[in-house]
Amino acid sequence: MKSVILYPYGPLTGGTRCCRMLHAKNLAITSAIYTINISLLIVLIYSWRINVNMHKSADLQDVYYGVQIAYFAIIGTQMSMILLSIVLIFGICRENPGLIVPWIIGYITFMALEAVAMVYSNVLRDHVNKQFDAMCKAEVAFFIARALINVSTTSMTEFQKPDE
Repeated sequence: MKSVILYPYGPLTGGTRCCRMLHAKNLAITSAIYTINISLLIVLIYSWRINVNMHKSADLQDVYYGVQIAYFAIIGTQMSMILLSIVLIFGICRENPGLIVPWIIGYITFMALEAVAMVYSNVLRDHVNKQFDAMCKAEVAFFIARALINVSTTSMTEFQKPDE
C-alpha cells in the first residue's frame, strides 16, 4: 500500500470547495499567510520582552537567564513556523502534498513547545514576583486565543484517499 502523500492532493488540484463557498487552495494559502504574520508579531513581542528584561535583570534575580532562554525558545519556534509556512506556500503552489505535511506536524509540535516555554517563563517570573503579574495574564490570554485559531486553521486541511 502506497502512502497517501505521494498522490496528488485532491482539494488542491480539483475544484473541491470547503464549506460550499471557499476553495481549499485559498484556505491553505490564507492559513500560511496568517501563520507568517502572527509569527512575525510574536517574534517582535518577545524580542521586546528580551530587551526589557535586559534592562531589568536585577528585578528577575536568579531566574533572569531561565526567562531569557524561554523567550529565545519561543522566538526559535516562531522562526521555524515562518520557514514551514513558506514551505506550505510552495507546496500549495506546486501542488505537492509532501510539502504540506511538514507544516501540519510542525504547527502542532511548535505550538506545544511554545506553550511549555511560556509556562516555564511565567512560573519563573511568578517565583520572583510572588504573583502572576498582568504581563503573565496577557501572555496566557494571547496564547489561548491563538491556540483556538490555530486549531481551527489546521482543521481546514483535509486529506482524501485518492481514487485507485
